Amino acid sequence: MVHIDDANQSEPDRFKEAGPDHYDQKLSRSLSTWGNIMITLSGVTPAVSVFAIAPVALVEAGSGTFLSFVFAAILGIVMALCWAELSSSYPISGGDYALVWHSFKGKAKPAAGPMSFITFALYVDFIAFIPATIALGAGEYLGAVFSVDAKILGAAIMLLAALVAMLKIRFNAILTGIFLGIEMLALLSLTILGIMHAHNFGALIHPQLGNTHNILVPVAFSAVLALTAVAVFSYNGYANAVNFAEETKGSHRTIAKAILISLLITVLAELIPVTAVIVGSPSLSKLTTSAIPLEYFIKATSNNAFYDVIAIGIALAVFNATLAIVLSYARILFSASRDRAWPGKLSDWMSWVHPKTQSPWLPTAIVGVAGAVLCLTVSLGTLANLTGASLVADYAIIAIAAIVARTTGATRRSHYKMPFWPIPPILALAGLVYIFTQQTAYLLEVTAITMGIGLLYWLIVILPQRGRAWDLREIATDTEGE
Repeated sequence: MVHIDDANQSEPDRFKEAGPDHYDQKLSRSLSTWGNIMITLSGVTPAVSVFAIAPVALVEAGSGTFLSFVFAAILGIVMALCWAELSSSYPISGGDYALVWHSFKGKAKPAAGPMSFITFALYVDFIAFIPATIALGAGEYLGAVFSVDAKILGAAIMLLAALVAMLKIRFNAILTGIFLGIEMLALLSLTILGIMHAHNFGALIHPQLGNTHNILVPVAFSAVLALTAVAVFSYNGYANAVNFAEETKGSHRTIAKAILISLLITVLAELIPVTAVIVGSPSLSKLTTSAIPLEYFIKATSNNAFYDVIAIGIALAVFNATLAIVLSYARILFSASRDRAWPGKLSDWMSWVHPKTQSPWLPTAIVGVAGAVLCLTVSLGTLANLTGASLVADYAIIAIAAIVARTTGATRRSHYKMPFWPIPPILALAGLVYIFTQQTAYLLEVTAITMGIGLLYWLIVILPQRGRAWDLREIATDTEGE
């Protein structure tokens, strides 16, 4: 790694030097900070999280979903502080695995390889599961309107999103920004309906759930905490701003801002409508036992025609979300391929960038096809729960990296330093450990197997190459285009 003694040298000089320790600038650095935020928020997709993921919690934790989302928001705040500091130091398209790798320096260096590859293995799960969850969740709503099989519709959304994601990043930023505005209007409509019919305020603090006899019964606090993992999944994506860092102008200075703003908007855009639905539902029992809870709520508080209008808005939001997530995850695959994650020529093919659009075509296509296959073969509930458990493990690794990075000096030149370090990552770890213990044995096993496969792959494939693979670098410059 190039050593820089003068921490006060000018910004261009600090990050302009390219060489064997720096990546070539292949992607188009044409995004503004707000362009990054628009794509990031579109990937979080507050509307689809409320309409497709929150119902998973509603049918399992009832009105306790409110507390699950509050706890997840608190966890999101301390995690965002960790991501902001790490990403400001290492704004690399690989995101989490690159942040982990660079955090382990000095005496901690031997742990950099295995820890970062385990993180990447978890992201391979996300790359497959998360886009499919979003697309399939939307299919359930749109299928009721257009009489189309939800699985087929979800698969079609995945493939179309992948095609559009192959275009230039700036075009996609504009497109996702327009669609994001539409989905915010859908969430505003949902909030207004809830406020107009608000009466279930007590259920927010005393969780209740409908049973098979249409009678409300109390929800155990342990169930609320267990479903916090689903709420974490619902908010997830605000840290994906770092995946577009190599395409964002001045990313060393601005990426922390993009992450923190994305989290704030995400929490407000999801927690407020979810709360409004709970307090405004004519019947909590019917809401929490309905096959499609939000369909029941909208039709019970308005009419079928209004639901159809909202469903169309959600259709656009789903496509927008799927597009943004495909964009993000394609860049993770591109970055990992650039770091020689795959054997032989496969890494070369996967890291190829189209000369005209400056987008990683093959990784984009793989994300789209994998998501389409899962839409056709796996249920929505299974996808949401599997992803939630893996996210908890990924968050824990990032919290550990935020502690290690300060002690090793990895973030000493970061343009953003979290306040009250190390309290935020310690609080995050405490919450994550407890949430993890509340997951089912099956979900824990799947997550453990995923991490085990990542470690085994590193031991068998990566380690024997002795630095020829998975020897991560830094970005060459982050001032291009300013």
